[in-house]
Parts: sequence; C-alpha cells; structure tokens
Amino acid sequence: MSIAIIANPLAGRGRGRKVAQQVQELLKAQNADFEMVWTEYAGHAVELADRASEKHPVVAALGGDGTVREVLTAIWQKPAALGVIPGGTGNDYARGLGIPRDTESALQVLLEGATGPLDVGLEHENVFGQLACIGFAVDVIMHVNAHRDGLIKGSPAFLVGVASTLRHLRSYQVRIKVDDTVLEKDAVGIFVMNMPYGGGGMKFAPHARYDSGEFHVLIVEKLSRWNLAMALPKVYSGNHLDHPAVSIVSGREVSIEGQSLPIMLDGDVFPARPIQATIKPRAAKVVIPKAPA
Repeated sequence: MSIAIIANPLAGRGRGRKVAQQVQELLKAQNADFEMVWTEYAGHAVELADRASEKHPVVAALGGDGTVREVLTAIWQKPAALGVIPGGTGNDYARGLGIPRDTESALQVLLEGATGPLDVGLEHENVFGQLACIGFAVDVIMHVNAHRDGLIKGSPAFLVGVASTLRHLRSYQVRIKVDDTVLEKDAVGIFVMNMPYGGGGMKFAPHARYDSGEFHVLIVEKLSRWNLAMALPKVYSGNHLDHPAVSIVSGREVSIEGQSLPIMLDGDVFPARPIQATIKPRAAKVVIPKAPA
C-alpha cells in the first residue's frame, strides 16, 4: 500500500517539521512505499492532497487539525482514505479517532490500522470533520493563532488563550435550529461537534462520534466570567454537562442565526455569517486503530 503524506512544517509552532523528519526516518527504515510533500501556504494541503489522491489509496495529513481539514476537503468524495499523523497544537482529530499522539504509535496505526467510515460536516460549502463553533472558543483560537511564535506550545497554548480572552467574555442572542428543534438562547458559545474534543483535549461533547451520523450541538448559555473559569477544568473530563448553563442537542442539520460571528472549523477561522451545517454520514474513509481481537 502506498501512502502520501501531506506535511505542514509550520504546524504546532515548528513541531510539524520535527515530526515529519521523524516519520521519514521511520518509514525509510521499514522500506515503506510513501511520498511526502510539504505545504507552503494556507490552502496548499488541499491542492497537494487532491493530486496525491489520484496515485495513493491513503493520503495522510501531518500537522494540526487545520491541516487535516484541508486534506479531508480534497479527498472526502474520492476513493482515498484519510490518515492522521498528529503534529500540531491541538491534535483533536487524533483524539477523536483514537489515534495515539506520539509519532511512532500514530505511524503504526497508519501502516497497520483499519479503514472505517467518517461522517463529514458541511458548513455552507466548507468541509469540517471535527467541529464548527462560534463565540468564546473562536476568540481563544484567534489568540492562539496570533501567538504562534510564542514559547508555549501544545494544549497549554489553549489555556493561555482562555486566560487572555476570558476578560472579554460576551454573550449573543441566537436562534438555533437542530433538525425540528428550535431554541432561542443568550449564549457565550455554540459547538457543532462531530467528535468529542476541541481546544487541545477539551471533551466538549463526550458522546459525539465520528461515524454516528449526527452532530452533538453543545450550547453554553450566558454565565459570568468566574463561572466559566470554574467550569472549564471539568470540560477535560466531560463533567461539565451537569452545569445549568450547558446543554446538548443532537441532529443532522443545524442552523444558527442572530448576530453574525466568525466561525471556527477544525481550528481554522472563517468570516462572520450565520451557520448552516449539514452532516454527510459515512461520506469519507479514515484509517483508525484496529478493534481489539
């Protein structure tokens, strides 16, 4: 089996380049049939993965969640399967798919894993596989992206982003429609989840699954900065769902109207507009760990 690896050297504040070099050495030592190509600018992974999918049955994204989203964008309607090698800041695709975050173990999954179905989200014309969100979390990711050259890397970078943006916490009047359920809320954040994790390991929607055929929509209603700060540690274990300001609704089609806000899809920020998200059940293929015998 031949594998194409689309590597983002800038992912994870330089971690992507180190992981890619390690992967090259490991694959060469195993005489694996692979091709590695490097991204040079935003959106380049889409072009590279599109070409690679014509020659390789597996196209792997090596980088952060944004790199994975770009590769998925290129191949979700093609026969090639998506592979994931974590090399970014959050690496929440890997968490959601059960792929180890250490390089050697992730590579073993890529070479020896099983191919399974992956639901694909469409927000208007944009593809996502992990989450779409508006509100506070977008402010955090914008802070993280603006400080890519800082010394703090990985999941702690998200915690610094939370601390830096918490003082600007705002709520927004929104109308949320999930299938036939309509809700009017004053919310600080809304997360349309296709997997459990976001923000570098925050378990926003503990029961969301990449092949379930439905989104889990997490709604965080208006609350004080202090209450949000106290609730955030619980998100890592998924124990935040008992908070009175938190609720989850499941469905296949989601619209969010009201004040237009920037939208975050899998770590990439898009211009403000109302959200229109639809799930395409099992529309793509992904390499995941084999189930225990």
